[in-house]
Amino acid sequence: MSGERTCWVCGGGTLVLRKPANYPGVLDSRAFAITDSNYGVTGAIYQCPECGFLQCPELPEVTGFYEQLEDEAYEAGRSPRSLQSRKILEQVTNDQRAGRLLDVGAGSGMLVEQALQMGYRAEGIEPSRWLQSQAVERGLPVHLGILPSPHCRGPYDVVTLIDVIEHVLRPLELLRAIRSVLAPGGVLAVVTPDVRSLAARLLGWRWWHFRVAHVGYFDKSTLELAAGRAGFALAAFRRPGWYFSGDYLWERAWKLAGLRRRPAPRVLRRITVPLNPRDSLLAILRPANAPE
Repeated sequence: MSGERTCWVCGGGTLVLRKPANYPGVLDSRAFAITDSNYGVTGAIYQCPECGFLQCPELPEVTGFYEQLEDEAYEAGRSPRSLQSRKILEQVTNDQRAGRLLDVGAGSGMLVEQALQMGYRAEGIEPSRWLQSQAVERGLPVHLGILPSPHCRGPYDVVTLIDVIEHVLRPLELLRAIRSVLAPGGVLAVVTPDVRSLAARLLGWRWWHFRVAHVGYFDKSTLELAAGRAGFALAAFRRPGWYFSGDYLWERAWKLAGLRRRPAPRVLRRITVPLNPRDSLLAILRPANAPE
């Protein structure tokens, strides 16, 4: 157990249990797969009565699970995921069009690859040995590890943190580590699920982002609060969309409906579907003049 019973965002105490843990057996790296579809299976979720942040303080240190993670299904979806990365970068270029870029939690380097094609001097860092090796095999500059790291000294003009902050037990430490390598005029782009979105409220604990791997659940107010305490100022909030293969959506639809999955028609493998349920946040952050 992490042993922390103060809020990871505001530091408040007396967290309130909102959802008991319901994961079966002993955790291993498979529960932390990027493509995990066990929706509603989580650690014990507590809420801070002061800021409202939802967090899982009883889970063990999760870094080791990510170091051992292998996810072949993630690599199989490289084409639509790369398109998704490019679309996110196109939104970031409105705020920072060139320079050095660091992708934190880079996976197998899909965003790094797109950033290089767009003219950034891009690199990434990733804890999974398997995912990092996939990037290296493609000739992509992705380092093994987590921040802070001797491989990522900065200053960077852009740092991207895409669907990562919800996976870490100490989000403020991560944000502060990013701020230490970000150029004074640089931009940090954070993407994370929005626990106050309409989809989350309609689906309740069956929402697809309630998963063991997600240990912190942000909304606009708690993400802005965390950013401010880490020395950032909010420049903008946006709602990013996603891109999925047709067979991926077919499988997830059956899973969400609680029905036995039927094989997807082969034609769906060749189809990429744009989808925006508006249940994710893209925050554009810049270093504040007077960090806390």
